[in-house]
Amino acid sequence: MLNGINLDGLAAYTQIITRNPAEAISSYGITANWLGGVSTEIRTESQKVGSAEISKDFSFKIDEPQELLGNNQAPTPQDYLFAGLAGCMMVGFVVGASQKDIKLESVVLTIKGNLNLLGFLGIDPNAPVGFERIEFHYDVKGNGTKDDYDEIIRKVQQTSPNYRTLVDSVILTTSKC
Repeated sequence: MLNGINLDGLAAYTQIITRNPAEAISSYGITANWLGGVSTEIRTESQKVGSAEISKDFSFKIDEPQELLGNNQAPTPQDYLFAGLAGCMMVGFVVGASQKDIKLESVVLTIKGNLNLLGFLGIDPNAPVGFERIEFHYDVKGNGTKDDYDEIIRKVQQTSPNYRTLVDSVILTTSKC
C-alpha cells in the first residue's frame, strides 16, 4: 500500500477486466426529488460494477444562495459539479503518483470558474449559459518532482471520467413526462 492505494488489487482488477471487458462497465444513477423552492434532495441508486451489485443509499441536498431564490442551506449544483470533477481527478492523481512510487504528504486541488447569470436567467441571449472556462490547480507535497506531477496531471486529463465527460461530447437523452 502506498498513499492508501492497493496497487496489487488494482493490478488484479485490471487483469480481470482485460480478460472480460463486460466486467469493466460501471453503471450509476441518482433520483432527484424537489423539496420546494429551489431545493432538491438527491438519492443515489445502487451501482453496478461489472456483474457486482453495490448497494448504495446516500442522500444529499442541493440549494441556492438567497440571491438565486434559495436559502443557502446546501451546496449549489455547480458546487457539486466541481466536487465531482475534483474527486475524480484526485483519485487519478493519487493512483498515478502511487504507480510512480511517489509518497505524497498532501494534495490540494482547487477548481474555479465563473458562471454568467445573464445567460442562465435568459436576460442576454448572447451570454453563455454554462461555464466557458474552468481552471484547476494542484498544490502537491511529496517526494516527486514538478515534472512527475505535471506528467501525472496530463494522465489525469486523459483518463479521468468526469474530466473527459466535461471535455468531450456526451450524448444526453431525456424521457418526456
